[in-house]
Amino acid sequence: MDYNLYLYIEKNALKSPSSIAISSKNNEISYHSFLQNIDQFVDYLFYTLHLRKGDRIAILVYNRIEFISLFYACAKLGIILVPINWRLTSSEITHIIKDVGTKYLFSDKDFIKTLKIIKNKIHKFKIIDLDEIKFNTAIKYKRKCIKNYTLPLLIVYTSGTTGSPKGAVLSQSALYFNILNSINMHKFNSKSHILTVIPLFHVGGLNIQTIPALHLGAKVTIHKKFEINETFQELKKSRITHTVFVPTILELLIKSRKWDTNIFSSLKAITTGSTIVSSDLIKAYEKKKIPIIQVYGSTETAPIAICQKITNNRLPFGNVGKVAKYNKAKIFDKNFKPTPMGTIGEIGIKGLNLFSYYWKDKYKSKCAFKDGWFMTGDYGKKDKNNQFYIVGRKENIIISGGENIYPAEIEKILNKENKILESAVFGIPDKKWQEIPIAFVKIDSKSKFNLSQCKSNLEKKLASYKIPKKILLIEEIPRNALGKIDYKLLREYHSTLNIK
Repeated sequence: MDYNLYLYIEKNALKSPSSIAISSKNNEISYHSFLQNIDQFVDYLFYTLHLRKGDRIAILVYNRIEFISLFYACAKLGIILVPINWRLTSSEITHIIKDVGTKYLFSDKDFIKTLKIIKNKIHKFKIIDLDEIKFNTAIKYKRKCIKNYTLPLLIVYTSGTTGSPKGAVLSQSALYFNILNSINMHKFNSKSHILTVIPLFHVGGLNIQTIPALHLGAKVTIHKKFEINETFQELKKSRITHTVFVPTILELLIKSRKWDTNIFSSLKAITTGSTIVSSDLIKAYEKKKIPIIQVYGSTETAPIAICQKITNNRLPFGNVGKVAKYNKAKIFDKNFKPTPMGTIGEIGIKGLNLFSYYWKDKYKSKCAFKDGWFMTGDYGKKDKNNQFYIVGRKENIIISGGENIYPAEIEKILNKENKILESAVFGIPDKKWQEIPIAFVKIDSKSKFNLSQCKSNLEKKLASYKIPKKILLIEEIPRNALGKIDYKLLREYHSTLNIK
C-alpha cells in the first residue's frame, strides 16, 4: 500500500481526466489539469526555489485551488507545508514564520498590508504572490515521490484558545489514515460532491472532507471563505452531497430569512464539530430532515478520532459518536485509570493518524502522551453503547471548594434563557473557594435583560456552587475561525475590567 497522497491524484487523473476535481468562484479544474498544476508547483519548488525534503514553506491565503495544489506538491517532494491562520495578527504570523524557519511565504494581494508588516520584521525572507508565479514552460516532471511516509507533511498551529499555540507535526501516513477514517465515516465515493467553506488552514477544512474526497476522485467546491448568501446559492444550484459546517454557521443558516429547507435535499449529511454542539441546534436540523453527524478530534489527531458514521443512529443528540475505524479511545481518571461507564474523565486517543510531535518543543511533546495515549485535554464520558460525550476542556474545568464545575453545563442552561443569545463561562481565583465561576453573556439588543430573573431561573436548575457569581454583558463572544470560544481572550479582557 502506498501512502504518498500525490499518487492518488495521479491515479484519478489517469482514470477520469475530464472529471472535475475542484470548483471555485472563478475557476473549475479537471483532474488532468489539477495534476498538471501540482506538477508545475513541484518543478517550481524543486528547480526554481531549490527546496528539498524537510524544508518548510508557509501559506497565507483564503481558500483557493493553489492551496491544495501546493499541498500535493509538498506531499510528492517531502516538503513541509505550514498553513497560517489568516485571523492572526502580523506579530503572531511573524512568530510562526520564525519558529518554523521558512524563507518563503506564499500569499496574495488579499493580505498586502499584513505582508508589508511581516516583511519589515523578517529580512531574509521572500513573499511569493500566487497570482504572479511564472512557471517554467519546460516542465520536467521528473521528480519521484518520496517513500518515507513518516516524514512531516504539515505543521499546523493549534488554535491557542486556552494557551500558547503549538505547531503539531503531521506526517503523510497520519494524514493517509485520517483519510481512511473520513471515507469510512462519510461513505464517500467518486460521485460525491463536497462543499468546503471553512478555512483550509485548519485540519477541519482540509482533512475532514476536502482531501478525503479528492483521494477518491470526487468533486470539491471551495468558497474563498464562508458567506451566508453564497452558501445558500451554492446549495441551491449544486447537488452538494456533503459539507462541514461549524455550529456558528449552522446557527446563522437556520436563523436566516433566506432559509429554505428544500435546498438541503441533496445533502446526505452535514458534518459538524470543533466545539461542543448544542443538542437543541442538532434537533432543529433533524426536525427538518437534515441529518447532522458529529466528529470529535483535534489538530493533533488530524483530526478525526471519534465520529458518527453517516449510517449510524444519531440518538441521543449530543453524542459525538464512537471511536473512528483506525483509532482507540478511553476515558481516564486523574490517576490514569480507565473510568467506569458514564463517569467523566480525560479522553485519551491512540491511532495511526496521530501527530508526531510539537515542532521544536520536546517537553510539550513528551507531556502530551501517557503510556502511548495522546491525552487530549478534553473531558468526556462514554455511555453503554460506547458513544462518547464531550463536557469541556481540562483547562476550563473550574474547581470550586473541591467540586468540579463544567462550564459547558452552565452555558447550555444560560443559552436557553430567552434574552441570552450566547454565553461563555470560566473560573476566576477566589480566596475562599479557590475558584468561582463567572459568565459573559451576549443578549438580544431588542429586549431588556433582567439579571435577577436570570439568577432566579439558574437557582432552579443548578446547584448553588455552579451558579456564576458574576454575569457580565458583552457585545460579542470572541471565537476563533472554527467557532470555538476564545477563553484566553475573554480572561484577558476580564482582567482589564478591574471588577471586584
